[in-house]
Amino acid sequence: MLKQPAIADLGVISDRHGCALVAKDATIHWYTPKRFDAPAVISSLLDAEKGGFWQVNADNLIFLDRQYQDRSSILRTYYAMGGKGLTITDLMPLGTLSKGILRLFSPVPSTLYNTLKLRGDYGLEEQECQQLGNTKLFFPSLDLYLHCSHALSVNGELISFEIEAGADGWAYLTDTNTFDQNQIADLLRVTLNNWAKVESLVDYHGPYENQVRYSLRALQQMVYEPTGGIIAAATTSLPEEIGGERNYDYRYVWMRDAALITSSLTQIITTGELEEKFLAFIAGAMKKNGQQHVSCFYSIDQNTVSPTIRELDLSGYLESRPVQIGNSAAEQFQLDAEANILITCSLIYQKSGKVSHWDVVGGIADFICKHWENKDNGIWEEEQQQHYTSSKAFAARGLELIAPYQKDKAIAERWLANAAMIRNYINENCITAKGAYAVHAGSQDVDLTAALYVPFGFDKPDSLAMKSTILEIEKGYAEGELYRRHLLEFDSSREGVFLAGSCWMAHYYALAGNLPKSKSILDAVLALSNDLGFLSEEANTITGELLGNFPQTFVHSSLICAVNGYKLALNGKESIVKL
Repeated sequence: MLKQPAIADLGVISDRHGCALVAKDATIHWYTPKRFDAPAVISSLLDAEKGGFWQVNADNLIFLDRQYQDRSSILRTYYAMGGKGLTITDLMPLGTLSKGILRLFSPVPSTLYNTLKLRGDYGLEEQECQQLGNTKLFFPSLDLYLHCSHALSVNGELISFEIEAGADGWAYLTDTNTFDQNQIADLLRVTLNNWAKVESLVDYHGPYENQVRYSLRALQQMVYEPTGGIIAAATTSLPEEIGGERNYDYRYVWMRDAALITSSLTQIITTGELEEKFLAFIAGAMKKNGQQHVSCFYSIDQNTVSPTIRELDLSGYLESRPVQIGNSAAEQFQLDAEANILITCSLIYQKSGKVSHWDVVGGIADFICKHWENKDNGIWEEEQQQHYTSSKAFAARGLELIAPYQKDKAIAERWLANAAMIRNYINENCITAKGAYAVHAGSQDVDLTAALYVPFGFDKPDSLAMKSTILEIEKGYAEGELYRRHLLEFDSSREGVFLAGSCWMAHYYALAGNLPKSKSILDAVLALSNDLGFLSEEANTITGELLGNFPQTFVHSSLICAVNGYKLALNGKESIVKL
């Protein structure tokens, strides 16, 4: 039976509509055609027996290396076969009429075998195929075609073809009926050109330059191009604990995550297009759904999401169940989502000098003023509502940062008055007996989110509250140079270290003037990235294995922000969001 890969073995190919995940052994374990949130037709990542796959086999096939062409999503993987070389090029054409997976095989030293199985609905539906000649198949219920340079053989659900020694070859799983080898060069050229345009929207120069560019690629691969929405991750139900139940669907545009991602990019070199798309996504989603305030997340096409969960009869990744589609947090109240939008908008306005979508932004500020006194579900989307300190701290800072752009002085003063009331609430209710920022009002515990208070400008790195908080985090949540978060409803020591939060700590230490500590944390995070620079949500510090959905855009943006903070600190500058 097919073996599920380590998460760190996976690479991503994307056409900024959907994506596929390719392991080092050239097996494709995940593919969602046309939409990131579409039912996967290749899903062995979630069930090695039921899920579809695309496997490549040969005698003495040894993985050597892999890399992307330039900063595109065209992945080249290099193998040895009996002492000779083989290159497999995988891509999903970008900016072309046809959508799909194109695989190119350089001349093979000995016979190379390809085996495919496509199954609808994440592996739960068997598929029939129609033979349209020796080198072409059609899957009616999937509306997909398989075009190939070599004869295709069908045996039940399994499809195979062989490339004989000395020959090269190709195969294209696509939504178009007509295709031939003469179109390959054009697909490569157009795809490279379009990725170059995507690449030009944002750049970075400085320490950890290659690693930051890897993270930029990861973010750009996870953008749904028609709306500009950035999904949290490409996958569903990859576990935060192997064999555990914390397996979620992350193929949505989380407002908090999108705001933090955009704010990290806004602080480096951008053309402004990314920032405008972020604002347009929010405004478009609210208008489309007739909303007065934002949902905590949306589908990739800006629709609100039902909290209904569908559990799939699949074995899961390494027997981790449940496997589920949908996310029950859809109707939660997450005050920090609105707050982070304001913080990000202030950065965008400051950088661009243009105040756009003000009706939406002003409405969000008004909503925060009316509702900050309510309990919410917090940044970790706990089912237990509390007066989470981080939600209120971000709300206060968001109001302070956006008020200068309000032309009506009375309204601006009301926003600032509310910010002052929130700060007063925190000082009176959200400080532990040891003088640290509590997880929530009345708690004696602390959480990693407090590390963000400094780069966001809510507090200074050397305040008594911040120093006490960091000390408590180091005592109770550090694993070497990495950190766990605090959860109310789950023992976080059972999950991996939280990589985004570890980056926040690196950023804090850079602002606090402890550059060696900042660097050691960044190095520890990057040591867990795979050979292509990808990171998932968490990691096991003992085994080094990545955990959780992949690739996690929240982590990659946090890394970019922390590295930029480290870079500025090296040059004697601050990376604090200011008025």
